[in-house]
Amino acid sequence: MDLKRIFTYTLAVLFCFACEDELDQFPETGILADNYYTTQENVESTVTAAYNELQALYDYYMILWGEIPTDNAYMQAPNSNGGARALEDFTWTSTEGFVGSIWENAYEGIFYANTVLDVIDDVPYESESLRDVRIGEMKFLRGFLYDQLTTIYGDVPLVLVVDDPTYAFDDTRTPVAEVYAQVEADLLDAVSRLPRTNSRGRADEYAARAILAKHYMKLGDFGRAETQLGVIVESEAYGLAPIDGLFGVANEGNVEDVFSVQYTSNLDGMSEGSRFYYLFTQPDDQGGMGAMAMEHSLYALYGADDLRRNLINLSNNVYYINKWTPSPNSNREDAGDNHYVVRYADVLLLYAECLNENNNTPLAGTYLDLVRERANLGGTTATDQISMRAAIALERRLELAGEGHRWPDLLRTGTAIQTMNAFFNDQDREITVDPIRLLAPIPQVEVNITEMEQNEGY
Repeated sequence: MDLKRIFTYTLAVLFCFACEDELDQFPETGILADNYYTTQENVESTVTAAYNELQALYDYYMILWGEIPTDNAYMQAPNSNGGARALEDFTWTSTEGFVGSIWENAYEGIFYANTVLDVIDDVPYESESLRDVRIGEMKFLRGFLYDQLTTIYGDVPLVLVVDDPTYAFDDTRTPVAEVYAQVEADLLDAVSRLPRTNSRGRADEYAARAILAKHYMKLGDFGRAETQLGVIVESEAYGLAPIDGLFGVANEGNVEDVFSVQYTSNLDGMSEGSRFYYLFTQPDDQGGMGAMAMEHSLYALYGADDLRRNLINLSNNVYYINKWTPSPNSNREDAGDNHYVVRYADVLLLYAECLNENNNTPLAGTYLDLVRERANLGGTTATDQISMRAAIALERRLELAGEGHRWPDLLRTGTAIQTMNAFFNDQDREITVDPIRLLAPIPQVEVNITEMEQNEGY
């Protein structure tokens, strides 16, 4: 679905089959008339639709985009990966699958969020507090999705309305600074409206603060990022789960989960599950897709006593990250694993990074060590800002491997080109990362039908 089609829809809604308070259950999409939004149930179905787009966004390409262009992972079976091999050798074009898929899912989520925000004040709600929470959730999702879009594509169309069906025909790319201002405004509004605890899979105040902090860090504003992360840490609302109690369906909703995308097996004709184990853990010669194998050089960085080694499988001299569970039924793409967008270890390491950049290196080491100690490691040996910066970056690699954080971290810290060119040189691979690769191209179909200009080099 291109951007023009998304915004020429009159209305898009989802029917909810006893969704209740959780997002484990996602209903089907339908198109209804202009007078559809007359009840709370109508609006709630579209709230669910907005969250549902996160399922599609993180189903495959978003995680690959965060791992394959890095020194963390590679395509083990390059001929069966849905065209994602270009991520590994930096040859992607404007027609690659990941380029269009991420764009489409993000803007569909934005469309649903805009729809709710447009109609919710005119629909009777059981309570004003619930209405306020829903507005906060939609502001959270819109801010989060625009933050992701700017990281990946740079300048993007800033669409905040749904009532003008001709809007999309005049799409132009909004300067990134203007989009950043909207991201901040949406997330700050979400922080002010959201409760500190919410139903499973729904955004709450702390999730909004975490995404806002990541946005500030992307801008190099470590002071405001530290403030947001400090609220989360000082709340004592979260903790570090044991390594063996962190991943897998049986451990979902644990104390470390700040915000996660929800998937469920055996629901709606096996259509609501996740396929992470099949894609990323199961080797291609054992029925899997072999879409993400760990670089040997990354595995070598784990100490012999590091408990996170237990999350890595070895098969035929290939390392696979094992943070997911197989499907419980005959459909290998119907596992029930959720995907962490933010977990507490991520928060602690970001907080340590901010403290270090704000010249509080000793305290940064304290929070870094919380993550290290959970992994059965001793305290950090870093004592100055430069060595602490490197120690935190390394710990983020080891802790979050396979979860889609490495490429965004390299982009955020301005080290992507240096790191990857050094890696390819060490591996004797004839690949040079050009600065144009710091952004993905705008999907070619969008360039063809709108006034948008393509990113340089594509």
